[in-house]
Amino acid sequence: MKTTFGIAVRDGKFLMVYNPKRSGWEMPGGKVETGESFEEGVIREFKEESGLTFIPVVSRQVDAECVMFAGRVEQYEGKGEMIWKEFSSLPPDLAFPKCEYEEQIAWAAAALGDE
Repeated sequence: MKTTFGIAVRDGKFLMVYNPKRSGWEMPGGKVETGESFEEGVIREFKEESGLTFIPVVSRQVDAECVMFAGRVEQYEGKGEMIWKEFSSLPPDLAFPKCEYEEQIAWAAAALGDE
């Protein structure tokens, strides 16, 4: 199953959504639908989950079935399926192991020149 997720960074902060199914914060993303590219999938998932329009800038292959994107959100107004929030440091209640987020956020910030 192909998956994708996006990391939006601005002014030293990164955006996460709260996933009630996993009881934790995570980056917006999910399954790439049939006929979709990874980029189309991350834009759609980001919009569905946060209500925000994600603009991918750079991508990185995580593994054969997953691509992550670093990008920007132009307007921080919107409501999606999940609650979204900007953080300057990782919250305690994460959906996945903390070490995964630390590396991904550092990569996105460096790739976008927002360290």
